[in-house]
Amino acid sequence: MKKLFFLLTIFSLFTMSAFAVSLDELRNTPDRYKLVYADSTTDKYVEIPSINVIRYNPPYYTINATSYNISYDKNLIIKHDEIFFYNYNRSVNSLRLKFSTTGAIAAELKKDTGITFQFRGMETYDYNGQVEMPYQYINPSSSLLPPLKSHMFSPSYMAAMYSFLKSYNMYFNPPSKGQLF
Repeated sequence: MKKLFFLLTIFSLFTMSAFAVSLDELRNTPDRYKLVYADSTTDKYVEIPSINVIRYNPPYYTINATSYNISYDKNLIIKHDEIFFYNYNRSVNSLRLKFSTTGAIAAELKKDTGITFQFRGMETYDYNGQVEMPYQYINPSSSLLPPLKSHMFSPSYMAAMYSFLKSYNMYFNPPSKGQLF
C-alpha cells in the first residue's frame, strides 16, 4: 500500500510539471500563446488551443479559456482557467442603438461592459515553469466567487475580447487604440 501511494505521488509530480509553462515558452510560442495585455507589472497571455465555446445563444455567449498572468512584481506566472460570460445587449454596437452620444455610451460601458468572468482553477509557477502552488480547482457554483465584472481594458476584459474574436471571427466591442490583437 505504501509503495502504491509513493508511486502515485511521484506520478502526480511528473504530470503536474508536464503542464507547467515557463516565461520563455509564453514569449516564444506565438502560435500557442497570445499576448493580450501588458502594463508595467503584468503581462497576460491566452492559450489559443484552450478557447472553447460553451454557449451560443445570442445575445448571450459563454467561452472557456486558459490564461497566464505574468506578475513581474511577484516573480510568478499565474495560470487561470476562466469562464467568460457575454451579454451582447451591452456591447458598443447594441448601445449605439440606444444612446446617441459617445459620452452616454462610455458611461454605460463604465457601469457594465457586457462581460463578466469567473475563475475555475489556478496554479502558479516560477519563471522557469516550476510549480509554486499546485492546481487548485475552484467550484464555479460556489457563492463565494460569483462572476466578476470585467472592466474596460482590464486584463480579464482583453482576454475575453480575444477569446470572442478567436471564437467568432469578430470583435465583441471595437478594438481600442494600442490593443495587442
